[in-house]
Amino acid sequence: MMKRIFLMAALSAAAATMSARMPQASDVVIRDIKAAHTGSNLDLSFILDFQKMPTVTNIETRLTPVVKSASDSVVLPSITLAGRNRLIQAERLGIIDNPGNTYYKSGKIAELPYEAAPAWEPWMENATIDLILENVGCCQSRRTIADRGLARLDMGERRFDVPMEYITPVEERVKMRNAKGEAYIDFVVNKTDIRPDYRNNPVELAKIRATIDSIKSDPDTKITKLTITGYASPEGSYANNERLAKGRTEALAEYVRRLFTFPKDLMKTSWVAEDWAGLRTRVENSNLPHKKEILEIIDSNLAPDAKDQKLRTSFPSDYQYMLTNFYPALRHSDYTVEYEVRKYTDPAEIAKVFRKNPNKLSLRELFIYAETLNPSSQEYADVFETAARMYPKDQTANLNAANSAIMHGEFKAAEVYLGKAGDTPQANYARGVLAAKEGDYAKAAGFFAKAKAGGINTSTAEAALKRMTEPEVVILSHD
Repeated sequence: MMKRIFLMAALSAAAATMSARMPQASDVVIRDIKAAHTGSNLDLSFILDFQKMPTVTNIETRLTPVVKSASDSVVLPSITLAGRNRLIQAERLGIIDNPGNTYYKSGKIAELPYEAAPAWEPWMENATIDLILENVGCCQSRRTIADRGLARLDMGERRFDVPMEYITPVEERVKMRNAKGEAYIDFVVNKTDIRPDYRNNPVELAKIRATIDSIKSDPDTKITKLTITGYASPEGSYANNERLAKGRTEALAEYVRRLFTFPKDLMKTSWVAEDWAGLRTRVENSNLPHKKEILEIIDSNLAPDAKDQKLRTSFPSDYQYMLTNFYPALRHSDYTVEYEVRKYTDPAEIAKVFRKNPNKLSLRELFIYAETLNPSSQEYADVFETAARMYPKDQTANLNAANSAIMHGEFKAAEVYLGKAGDTPQANYARGVLAAKEGDYAKAAGFFAKAKAGGINTSTAEAALKRMTEPEVVILSHD
């Protein structure tokens, strides 16, 4: 009779278990999924919410997260929610303490934080996180209820690499260049004739000859104009200083004419009787006791002789210092050699000129040479840096130099170049790329919008920007 009662009780319990609704994958709510590649591990965490899960006395529900790809997988530690009878049975069998599977009493826990840190493998960059839900009933019968996808990982390296928008420079119609110098020719007091061997004149005259010789002997260049401007210092009378400045300038021009055969109208001369501008610069950069007052006199509307007189009488010590230390440098002759350079079209020839004398190259020629180089090479960067240095105010030169600097990771230099690149669509595109590489994606989007409005195709950049802003953990919807 007792056996029959026990049998009926067992059948009744089994019937109750069969009639109760079994837990399903949709009963488990997953929140706050986080994943990070930290050192040699994949750190995972999320919240398991069991409030919708039914409680069945003779059923245990095992939840096992799995990280997997098409060909690889890692099974993570399980969580088991056991009904009262199943929990008692697990304790009797001693399996409640088995590693890799933690037991909890179902119906007694609303939510549970889950953490795991499996060893990192490269395939995990684009793996999925799944949750296997299994219900285990009496007689250890097992049935997989669901293999539910929780999230997709997108943890590969993200680099904002897009093509840059270079501008091909306009070709110069005539390539004009100039070489400038400053000579300090010593003259006998109050005289205007040149004495080549007097004091330091051999050195100063040699500088002028060397400048002209280097250009005149170059088969690729043709001198078109030679200008000499002479300056005298402000002490003494203005009339005498003008006589000296003019006479000494013409004497130097005649000396050069005797050295070289130039057409008569090729040389031009001018003179400045008193170099007050030069004096002002030296006073401004000095520590003279009365610097402020002296500058006020220099900047005044007084006639030159009156200025000199006031300086001499008002500040005699400062004036004597200026006579000794400033005035000799104000007696100088500035010369400019203007010349035309032939054009180059062969990249190999341009390369030779670039290494020897890049000043002879146009922006267009520098660009032609750069196109033959590997964009990742240092020489490629050097060409555009040289172009920007030679043409510091040219927007195209600065834009192209900025593009090269961005490609080579020189972001500070790129920012400086872009400050002089104007407001062209190409410049705004480059500003967008720079902002994206520095992690300011909102700023980058704004610049790309301006570039697009100006006619630049920004689809590649916008797609790359979207990729940079997408989350590393994409929650899979189960609506």
